Amino acid sequence: MITTRARGRDGRDGEPGQVLAMTAIALLGMCALVGLAADTGFFFDYRRRMQSGADGAALAGAEQLLRDAMRDTNVHSAAVTAATSNGFTDGADGAHVTVNHPPLGGFYTGNDAFVEAIITQPRPTIFMRILGFQSATVSTRAVAGIKDSGNCIYALNPTAPKAINLNGGANISANCGIVDDSNNSDALDASGSACITRATSIAVTGNVSGACFTPAPKTSVPREPDPLAGLAAPAFSLPCNYPDPHINGVGTYTLYPGVYCGLTIHGQGGAGCPTNVTLQPGTYVIYGGGLTMNGGCINGTGVTFYNTGTTSGANKYQPVSINGNVQGALYAPTSGPMRAMLFFQDRAFSGGQANVVNGSTGLTLQGTLYFPTAPLTFAGGQAPTGAAAYSILVADTITFTGSSSFNDDFSGLIPDGSSPIKAVALAE
Repeated sequence: MITTRARGRDGRDGEPGQVLAMTAIALLGMCALVGLAADTGFFFDYRRRMQSGADGAALAGAEQLLRDAMRDTNVHSAAVTAATSNGFTDGADGAHVTVNHPPLGGFYTGNDAFVEAIITQPRPTIFMRILGFQSATVSTRAVAGIKDSGNCIYALNPTAPKAINLNGGANISANCGIVDDSNNSDALDASGSACITRATSIAVTGNVSGACFTPAPKTSVPREPDPLAGLAAPAFSLPCNYPDPHINGVGTYTLYPGVYCGLTIHGQGGAGCPTNVTLQPGTYVIYGGGLTMNGGCINGTGVTFYNTGTTSGANKYQPVSINGNVQGALYAPTSGPMRAMLFFQDRAFSGGQANVVNGSTGLTLQGTLYFPTAPLTFAGGQAPTGAAAYSILVADTITFTGSSSFNDDFSGLIPDGSSPIKAVALAE
């Protein structure tokens, strides 16, 4: 008996079974590719979130380093806290937050001005489990550090109206960046014909009033911390070396560093400098009574005035007042702990009377005017215009009552010519 087997129309055996097998294999491959793409997208999205955590940790560590004057005691805790606030807690869910100061890798390896943050964490897969891959480790890295700031005018008050206020026809030629930390709707105010020109940037946490700004201010900018918060105040001991000296009248005078229970200079300027005062280099601690300059020719190179005092009594803290036809030049030190500091207000005293620096066009002030917790009224002088190589203002609030020019040439500062004002930025 002869039997026969059915064939396909083209004569090939088993084609339907082969196609089914190939289709199953192709579908399996496609599912694997879809699963790989889905998991890869998930990991990339998670890594972006993790990168924000690493960036925040590195920046927080560097900011703490700046606040602590390059001491790394609190760098690790600040960075880890920042990572936690971004959703990555060291030791939780397998996450590891590693903080290195200085960095152990990359371009800034071994550089004490930089902080490295590394976050790693295993994450479960979603589709790739069918291929036996249960998890994959996600890792990110960031480096932040302390660099020269391009800013030279800071108003630190977080809420004050007109934290930077240009009165009348005040015109400020900045040649640097301006920072206004107030969140007020009128944080920066330029009324009338007042203008800010030649600024490299204007950053305002709140909003502005006025239209004469070059460049246009950026508003809703996060606050910047006090750039000199880590600078230690000068050390001194009592009693005063010079109890309440008053210079009043025509003559030639020489003053020396030390502790003064108030310092007042009243005199005459003009041709020949009838009242001529020379300050020898060093730190002049004003312990109560304030510093008053009203007229005369006053010159000092390498000088710092530290204004402090008590809360009441004979040595009560009083502000700085420079008014009248004061001529001459005051230059901050170019080295040492008070490098670039011309006026330094004790941080313990806040509010109260404004410090007034209202020099004539015959007065040059070169250095930092630091009044972090008190108002400053400024009409700086600078004659000839721009005579000071650099000028820096850091105050609680700043009111400009006259035209002033600011420069940022730090080449005369020893040892490296860098700005005394530092900022924190991501580097890697």
